Amino acid sequence: MSLPCDVPSCVNPVVDGALVCVGCAQRLGRALRLVVGEGDGGLLEDLDLTLARQRRTGPGNMGRRSTETPLAYDPVAAEAAAVLRNTLSTWCRLLHEEIGGRLPADTPAAMATWLGRLTEWLRRCDFGPECVDEVVAAVVEVERAVDLPAERVIAGLCEHCGSPCYARAGAESTRCRECDTPLSVREGRRRLLLAAGEHLVTAADAARALRTLGHEVSAAAVRGYARRGRIQQRGTGSAGRPLYSLGEVVDAYLAGVRPVA
Repeated sequence: MSLPCDVPSCVNPVVDGALVCVGCAQRLGRALRLVVGEGDGGLLEDLDLTLARQRRTGPGNMGRRSTETPLAYDPVAAEAAAVLRNTLSTWCRLLHEEIGGRLPADTPAAMATWLGRLTEWLRRCDFGPECVDEVVAAVVEVERAVDLPAERVIAGLCEHCGSPCYARAGAESTRCRECDTPLSVREGRRRLLLAAGEHLVTAADAARALRTLGHEVSAAAVRGYARRGRIQQRGTGSAGRPLYSLGEVVDAYLAGVRPVA
């Protein structure tokens, strides 16, 4: 007989007698990896930059002059950082009382690494559900404090659950935020592009789609493919603009660059 997961925010069943379901354990693992900085994480670096106000977070004031005196630090990020450090430190001390050994260094990355080795043990620990709930919530708050959507690009669709996956510009890998499945950015983009199929688009729209996926292609380049016979006009859009198959544009682009798979 399965019982519900004891993590307050979860309604999934647990089928192996543990208190925490596999999905919540994976969410905890992903949150801790973000703190450590593996894959495309870099969360602590983002947090440091935000705390120093070295870059803008959020939509800004659209160029209008603010009437408020700017702070030397970001108070929202500072609060999130304090909560994260306190949460990690508290749980490291509590778990250390149970299992002994040597406490990690008093840094978020070291504490997250230490806790990351205990995710499976926490599934069967009486206070595991509380630990999962608090640590994941603290990491989510840090993510919100440093969130810069424009600096992330789509990396493809998760092979496991089909959810859109995003990565920092220049990252080689990422993980699905829904199920924690790893994804190669290069392979994910390749599959996404090839799945474009026979969608008819203008040269500008085709270039925009490729740029969204991290490929610097101009509308002029797409029109050049047509002039050289590498793609064929498939119709006419508004204002008489030629329409092309996005799949053919992708094929033409990939044929001119190093193979991505």
